[in-house]
Amino acid sequence: MHILLFGATGHVGTGLAQRLSSHHTVTGIVRRRPETQTAYEPVTVPEWVDEPEAVASALASADLPPVDAVIAALGGWYIDEPVLERGLAKFDEDYDAYLRAHFTACAISQRLAAERTAPGRPASDHAESAGSAPTRFVHLALNGVASVEPLAGSGAISVFGAAQKMLLEVAAADSTTVDFRELRIMAPVGGDDRNDLTGGVETVRLAEVADAVTAILDSPERFDVGTEIHANAGNSESWDLEKLRLPKHETAES
Repeated sequence: MHILLFGATGHVGTGLAQRLSSHHTVTGIVRRRPETQTAYEPVTVPEWVDEPEAVASALASADLPPVDAVIAALGGWYIDEPVLERGLAKFDEDYDAYLRAHFTACAISQRLAAERTAPGRPASDHAESAGSAPTRFVHLALNGVASVEPLAGSGAISVFGAAQKMLLEVAAADSTTVDFRELRIMAPVGGDDRNDLTGGVETVRLAEVADAVTAILDSPERFDVGTEIHANAGNSESWDLEKLRLPKHETAES
């Protein structure tokens, strides 16, 4: 499978690339070329949010196979001043970095899906590396707990996270060519030193995120638009990989 990764330089994006690249071709869209070796093939598009058409052009110039799936690991989360005290300028900055970027990534997926099925295009290398290619294009956006809970100090991240959730749902309802999906990570991801984890905060391991991403990319039809992964805290609310892999609308008891 050829996976296009937005947010490849971030903590989660980097970890996903390291775990997925052994079985898939991973291409990362970056604003500037990394100075060190990466687990993904970097394609530099400095202003991709403002110039989405440049992404398709850059991929074509790199002579890469058609893209089968997009992962949008964009943005992050933080605790800051109360949302109304941060000012409009910071609100606009968050809009540009989060919701606007996710909108552009969705639009790019829609375009790449059309190109993937265009007559005369070469087949993806997925068939040679890991079985037959997906019959439909998959777009998987990552989100977090701030999208569904009003966390004090999370600023515009909660606002745009909630809007992102609706964006993916509307895109899924509109599209006939892309399976739009969202994975909401309902706890901090382990290993990210930007998070304050004092006091025994439960985390989700990157390996668990990668397993969930793989399951959704492999069989998007088995999942609703939104799927949540919780911290493995040893209780009924913890994320369970076997439960996650059940077809949608089924329960462990059924």
